[in-house]
Amino acid sequence: MPVADTSFLIDLMRQDPAAIRTYEGYEGQGIALSTTAVTAMELYKGAYVSKDRRNVERVGSILALFTILPLDATVYEVFGRLAAGLSLSGNPVGDFDEAIAAIVLCSDSEIITRDRHFEKIPGLKVIGY
Repeated sequence: MPVADTSFLIDLMRQDPAAIRTYEGYEGQGIALSTTAVTAMELYKGAYVSKDRRNVERVGSILALFTILPLDATVYEVFGRLAAGLSLSGNPVGDFDEAIAAIVLCSDSEIITRDRHFEKIPGLKVIGY
């Protein structure tokens, strides 16, 4: 099940044509999409920081379209190994994105994103749009 990154969900909410085409392409093939608990947290943070309080409702509506993969015990060690390796090699991508990547790797899936820094993560299949 492909995993939607934060950038993809934000672009869907902004009605970005490329994001909508990508979403509709998966939907047309009957492929369900998921996202991560970390992505949900990032979206809600952005909604509460924004001046438009309707954004909280928009986040809830978009998240309802996706299965949310948890940040759980199966992810902890993968995150630690991944984040340490990226840090030691001088290529960190940030804790939240490293946690998202660990969840995607543990779910044996790929990530849908426009953020190219995910390409630095060994073993992670990145789907751009």
